[in-house]
Amino acid sequence: MSKLVTVERDPVDGKDRHKVTGMTASNPPVAYTGTAEFTYSGSVTQGLSDLVRINEIPVALVTSQSTLLPPETVPPAGRHSGPAGSSFLPPAPAPQPLSLVITDAPLGMGTPNAAAGSALLTINGVKVLLDGDPIDTCSGIGAPAGSRVSAQGQAFLTCAV
Repeated sequence: MSKLVTVERDPVDGKDRHKVTGMTASNPPVAYTGTAEFTYSGSVTQGLSDLVRINEIPVALVTSQSTLLPPETVPPAGRHSGPAGSSFLPPAPAPQPLSLVITDAPLGMGTPNAAAGSALLTINGVKVLLDGDPIDTCSGIGAPAGSRVSAQGQAFLTCAV
């Protein structure tokens, strides 16, 4: 089986978990502190190969990083902002918390998981990142569903796994 090699700007999508705090909409308001799950939608943007390019696009390595797409952190529409939290632990009291804020930082960076990268293909001794490799996103306290990179910037260079 072979997988596509990933390159700069390939998408990284999944879920991660963050510490949050907020207040319920009840009268009187009740404080809430716990964790919540968030959607991660980003792309590979940093730590790319200086030596190898595919169609003039730098190849992604296990030393590369992803960043969230800019609108993802902006409330209320951003899916990686306090108001978009779900799967609260402990369960949030009804009604759901308002004005939630993510309290752990930094927010938005992702790094390839220790299991990521090709066992066969390296550049200067660094493993190349492949389609479907796991990415540990943000400073989150665990990735319930995990995030993965998807090769979309090129469609012809593959590597045997």
